Amino acid sequence: MSVFNTTKYLLASAMLMSFVHINCLANDEQQGAKTDNWMQHGRSHKEQRFSPLEQINSSNVSGLGVEWSVHIPSDGLAATPIVIDGVIYMTSSFARVWAINAETGEQMWMFDPQAGVHNSFANSYSARINKGVAVSKGKVYVGSPDCRLIAINADTGKQIWEKLTCDPSAEYAITGAPRVANGKVFIGNGVSDYGARGYVSAYAGDTGKLLWRFYTVPGNPDNPHENEILKMAAGTWADGWAKNGGGSAWDAIVYDAELNQLYIGTDSALPWDVSVRSPGEGDNLFTNSIIALDADTGKYIWHYQTVPADAWDLNAANHMILADLDVSGKKEKVLMQAPKNGFFYLLERRTGKLLSAEKYVKVTWASHIDMKTGRPIENQSVRYYKNKSNSAEVTPTIFGGHGWESMSYSPDTGLVYIPAHEFTSTYTSDPNAPVGGVVFNYYGEDLNEQKTGLSEATKKRKIGKLIAWDPIKASPVWKVESELPLNGGVLSTAGNLVFQGSADGHFMAYEADSGQLLWKLKTGSATQASPVSYMLGDKQYVLIPVGASGISRFMVPLYGTADDAKGPSRLIAFTLNGKQSLPEVSTSTMSVPEPPKQTGSKEMIAEGEQLYEVAACGVCHGSTAVGQRSISSSIPDLRYMRKDQHTNFKDTVIKGYRRQMGMLPFDQIINNEQVEAIHAFLIDRQSRLYEAEQQGK
Repeated sequence: MSVFNTTKYLLASAMLMSFVHINCLANDEQQGAKTDNWMQHGRSHKEQRFSPLEQINSSNVSGLGVEWSVHIPSDGLAATPIVIDGVIYMTSSFARVWAINAETGEQMWMFDPQAGVHNSFANSYSARINKGVAVSKGKVYVGSPDCRLIAINADTGKQIWEKLTCDPSAEYAITGAPRVANGKVFIGNGVSDYGARGYVSAYAGDTGKLLWRFYTVPGNPDNPHENEILKMAAGTWADGWAKNGGGSAWDAIVYDAELNQLYIGTDSALPWDVSVRSPGEGDNLFTNSIIALDADTGKYIWHYQTVPADAWDLNAANHMILADLDVSGKKEKVLMQAPKNGFFYLLERRTGKLLSAEKYVKVTWASHIDMKTGRPIENQSVRYYKNKSNSAEVTPTIFGGHGWESMSYSPDTGLVYIPAHEFTSTYTSDPNAPVGGVVFNYYGEDLNEQKTGLSEATKKRKIGKLIAWDPIKASPVWKVESELPLNGGVLSTAGNLVFQGSADGHFMAYEADSGQLLWKLKTGSATQASPVSYMLGDKQYVLIPVGASGISRFMVPLYGTADDAKGPSRLIAFTLNGKQSLPEVSTSTMSVPEPPKQTGSKEMIAEGEQLYEVAACGVCHGSTAVGQRSISSSIPDLRYMRKDQHTNFKDTVIKGYRRQMGMLPFDQIINNEQVEAIHAFLIDRQSRLYEAEQQGK
């Protein structure tokens, strides 16, 4: 382990130590109540992501300016900052934890867990995205991609304890932020896309002792079921268990302080072709579900499954919000979620009873939700494996109608603000596909002919959306549409404002009740993370982490090449008196190395292009081999390969020559001839870029 301290820490710590020490000792219920801070992932346990601060409001937000900014070397920022009495705690890639002076932006300390990325594909992918920390009673808690839950001293950045909470060699990893309540730390893991069996664990916050663990899908029936409810769930699987795992709780975990319940959202399972995963189908519990547990014991209370027998990876591991609402003249304690499947759900928290479920984006896989059974009524032909063509076009796609980007609920307007998008994809069964046994035409007609951006038709269609949703009427009140998808998480405030960062490198403020754009500033970096707000003295701050993260690496052809979007990872603080300017973003890139001579035929290049997608190379290196060029990126753009990288390409892909850096061997996925075809495709992509650069000189 290594801890890096700047000399500035000593000065800043002297001023802030007493405040941090006293307030970090507050109990978890008090944390959410202090309006000047942002002490929990969603500000309070209800995860509404609403700030009661109103100094910055719809009448003066036009005067918002940059107070300070700080560069955070990273593969992009996904974390929600936690702000406690003048100190910001947040994470970057590789689960590095930063403590930053909330008034000045000066670094106080940085903790590096030295996360391993060589154990599995899950480790390697997940290392590049981390959604944040939890802070309680003087400790900062973070989950690492190599499966550790770590407690750090909030004042010094020194490690207190760590626990191995999953097996990093078995395709487990952690990207989600822990949650804390009543002296416990709750943590899930992932990733079901590579076959992990999902579960959530509770640890003692002071010692790290494991208190309980709840598995989300049944394990091998040769062993006793961990509890009776899993015995019931086993009956919903063709072979009595989830052979390839599934149901990971990789993101959404919400604590209900009123009912002492914990809610978790779960992922789907492999293979995504359910005819292979569970012949004869069955609901495959508890995948794609919201599960309520007793927070003290981990005992099952209820569940609601959004997509039974899922075949499209339309999981429910998304942000959940708790509130008390008047529904049909009755005060209800509700849970709200807009999962990937395109329906907005309103559930009663005590029992899990479905109160409403309506489409918030275009949905073609189901016509509606049956309110008596709670089950979706599927449209014919969406189950691709049943069709003669073995394929089907479906909306939403694996990106969902809404991903992990956080929603917000304003009790002032009564609206939920959803960062949504509309994708359509063709699903085709392919037993050779390494992820899910399905090949996806991710973009289809969305890409232009050169595969370097959106087509003109798609730009006009505007697939990015910010939706103000009325959960009582179950309908939208207003929408803001944009060309690009995967825009950032949302913050609403008592100043009648909604803040959101965008995929095209801007930060916006909208009027919360009308959707009118009131303020916009160019950040120069695509954004998926969520803004927060806090108060220091008599000054309100709005804080936003910028820098493309996670699946946005795959999206580079859509927006990563735009000058407005490919800037660095930064933390930017805004105030009404902010007078600073953001440092200029350099859009220049290194010269394209001269590629080796192309020896592959047109047919071989075409095969390599298909294999590049089938082997999921684009998940890290960018779809159509257009990758990130940020100097902070740990994953190379393969069109910029050097001579030695071309020479060692086959050994790198097949034998794992760069395993320690996270490039694991693909020898179980593709063979030597297929690697040569992929290499031919990459040489072709590099040659085109090299020739264009030479012509431009």
